[in-house]
Parts: sequence; C-alpha cells; structure tokens
Amino acid sequence: MSAAVTIRPADAEYPEGLRLLKKPPALHAVGNLDLLKRPAIGICGSRAASPEVLQRAYEFGQEAARGGLALISGYAKGVDRQAHAGAMEAGGATIAVMAEGIAGFRVTRELVPLIDLEANFLAVSMFEPEARWQSWRAMERNKVIVGLSLGLLVVEARERGGTIDAALECARQGKPLWAVAYTEERPGREGNRMLLRQEKALPLAKMGDVKRALEAAAAGIPQRAGQLTMSGASD
Repeated sequence: MSAAVTIRPADAEYPEGLRLLKKPPALHAVGNLDLLKRPAIGICGSRAASPEVLQRAYEFGQEAARGGLALISGYAKGVDRQAHAGAMEAGGATIAVMAEGIAGFRVTRELVPLIDLEANFLAVSMFEPEARWQSWRAMERNKVIVGLSLGLLVVEARERGGTIDAALECARQGKPLWAVAYTEERPGREGNRMLLRQEKALPLAKMGDVKRALEAAAAGIPQRAGQLTMSGASD
C-alpha cells in the first residue's frame, strides 16, 4: 500500500469545499489525490440495511459513476460499502472518509477486486494517523463527507445516529440534500420520513430521480425541498 500523505489548508491541492468550514482540518490520505478535484456526490445510510436497500445503494453508486461524479461515503459496512462498490463496478471513482486514523485503513475483502489506489480510490481521514474508531469521530467526519460533496443522498436513516447527523450537517452547510421516499414504512426509515416531512430534503423515489438530482448537483443548480414531486419508492 502506498504511503499516506498529509494535505493542509494552506496547500494548493486542499479541497475548496473544506476551506468553507469554520476549522478546516488537515487531511491524511492514501490513494489518488486527483480525485479531490473531481465533482462528487455523497451517499450515506444504515450499516444494517436490508438486501433491497443495499441494492438501492449499489445502484446509486452506479448512477453517480455514469453521471461523471465521484462517490463519497464513509466506508462503513452496509450502505456505504455498497455505494462504493457500485461506483467502481460502473467504472467510476470513490472517496472513503474514515472515522479513524488513516493508519487504520485496510482494503476490505469484498472491495479487493475493485480498488485501485492509483486510479479509482482515495481514503482520507481528518484525525491523527493512529486514532482509533470512536462514535464521536464517526459523527465528526460527516463534516468532511459533506464538505467534499456537491450534495448528499440519504438512502436509509434512523431518527438518530450517524446517517441523520450527516443529513443535518448537509443542511447546515447549505448543500442539496435528498432522501429516498419509501412507500412502505419500516423500522430504520424514521430519519427519511422526518427529513421529507420537515422539508429539509428533496424526495428520491426511483433511479430516474437520482439521475436528475445528480445532474442538478453537477451543474450547481440550487434547489429547495418540495421542488421535486414524485411517487414513493417501492421495495
């Protein structure tokens, strides 16, 4: 594995999206740094998602790649890794934002056939290289996921937890936020319903909606919740 490098706010290659944060963090990174220059979309969701939801995340990753966007997520088990996989399977690139130090980064077994650290993948961390995973770090790194992204897609969110925190961080940063609009209510989707009910997020119901959302994000088109009216997503 290639050696990690450190990118500081004063460096020319530091991502512009992170310069807008109150305290822009240094980034420790492994992989293709050129991916930081690519327009990108963030995706987040549950670690314990159903097979149907995981498939949806995978397809979202594919759509991002086909739309010319890099895919940014948290590299966690579940929705994150499926989105990473979908993007790379479709020939795209992906950025993993770690909730631990960069020294803890490992290529997971299921992604070994897909990851090329010199081409389609970059892992970054805002924490000290040897820092261990902790729940507060999983929340804190959401600032980087959102900061690097044009907008954020919420695949499945509980009412509390890291996914809903990422969504609220997206709203705080004033970036476009979308949430899958499910027709069938199941435990674990309370966050999606809350975001849509409070009009913090735009609804996504089917893959065509994702394409429109990604095109809008890539074009930098400002949107408000409620501008898109769509049928509910089915499982």
